[in-house]
Amino acid sequence: MTRIRQIIRLMTELDLGYDRTALPKPADTTYLPVSGPVAGKIVPFKLPDVDDDADAELPSLPFMWVPVEEPTPSRWYPARTQGHSRGTIVHPKMNKAITYSSTYEMNILYMLSACRDVVKIEDQPASIYVTGRCGGKYQHTIDYRAELASGYRIGIAVRPTWLIEKDDLHETVERINAGSLQNFADEAILMTEREITNDRGWNAKTILHYLLTEDDELTMSRMLNLASRISGTFSIYDLIRGTNQPALAWAAVFKLIYRGILVPAHPDRKIVDKPFVSFSPLAIH
Repeated sequence: MTRIRQIIRLMTELDLGYDRTALPKPADTTYLPVSGPVAGKIVPFKLPDVDDDADAELPSLPFMWVPVEEPTPSRWYPARTQGHSRGTIVHPKMNKAITYSSTYEMNILYMLSACRDVVKIEDQPASIYVTGRCGGKYQHTIDYRAELASGYRIGIAVRPTWLIEKDDLHETVERINAGSLQNFADEAILMTEREITNDRGWNAKTILHYLLTEDDELTMSRMLNLASRISGTFSIYDLIRGTNQPALAWAAVFKLIYRGILVPAHPDRKIVDKPFVSFSPLAIH
């Protein structure tokens, strides 16, 4: 963060009645504890059906570490690109790496991974046949296929608006919806920089960051109790004001946003720049 943005954020916080300079300086450094390994996940060790007399053969630890699965796209991103990002992102539920080859693809992966309704993401799935203008068929590989918890599958094409006309992608997506969805997806959509913004990607990335930390039940219950008493849209600083550990409070807020209990009032802006949310009691199960 640049110094200018730090000053702007401090001025915004002061306007909202939150002065971080007035907070007491901690005597010790407090770190957010992680809830698991940095890579991979810990799962229960599946024990075979054995008799009580065979206790000596059982493992000493009831849990085992499962590494992150390698990405399996139908085609890999280019080894060299100009002015683009490329790499992988680990989906928290799948425990699998997913590839991206542009900033837009990176942001959409963060957004999909930070949505609890998305249970599966496939990068560069197998190509499908699309009927062209003259009746001939050609192959097209869509960027991603996302599966929701309900089983609904969505094919997602990612492209900036100034490149859509170049390869006629808008018409290709329409033709896929018209007659190429069988056994592939329930719907195909086209997403551009209008929907995939850097601010939305930053929010999703921050949510994924806090999901790696351990849940502080006391702070979570306090934030939830305070939010349930406020009607309409309110500032996040109204929740964290008065807490002795703002880091734990911010982690609780982002986890409540992930669960759908807190709904951002400005989802197209960074939450730290527009820290206004509303309470959704329907999301509490």
